[in-house]
Amino acid sequence: MSFSYNGRVFLTDNEGFLLNKDEWTEDLMFFMAKNLGLALTEQHKTVINEVREYYKEYATTPAMRVLITTLKKKGYSDLASSVALARLFPDGAAKTAAKLAGLPKPVKCI
Repeated sequence: MSFSYNGRVFLTDNEGFLLNKDEWTEDLMFFMAKNLGLALTEQHKTVINEVREYYKEYATTPAMRVLITTLKKKGYSDLASSVALARLFPDGAAKTAAKLAGLPKPVKCI
C-alpha cells in the first residue's frame, strides 16, 4: 500500500505503517494524523516523541503498558494512564502513536 504527500509516494504496510521509518518528518506526521481524523496537540506530540525516543533506545515500539510506564518515568503523569491516552488516541494509543511516529506497529498490538 502507499499514499502520496507533497509529490512523494510513501510505502506502507496494509495498516498504514510506514515501511521506511527514515522517511518520517513532523509535517508527514501532521498529514497522517489529519487522515486519521486527529488534530494533534502538544500532548499528542509529547506521546509520539516519547515513542520515537523509546524506539531509538530499544529498537522496538512500546506496547500500551510500557508506554504508560515510560511516560510516568519521564514525568508526564497527566498522560500516563490508559484513560488519558484513549482520549488522545481513540483507536489505540500505542498503535496510533507508533504509526504517527513513522515506526513499526507495536509487537503486542492486535
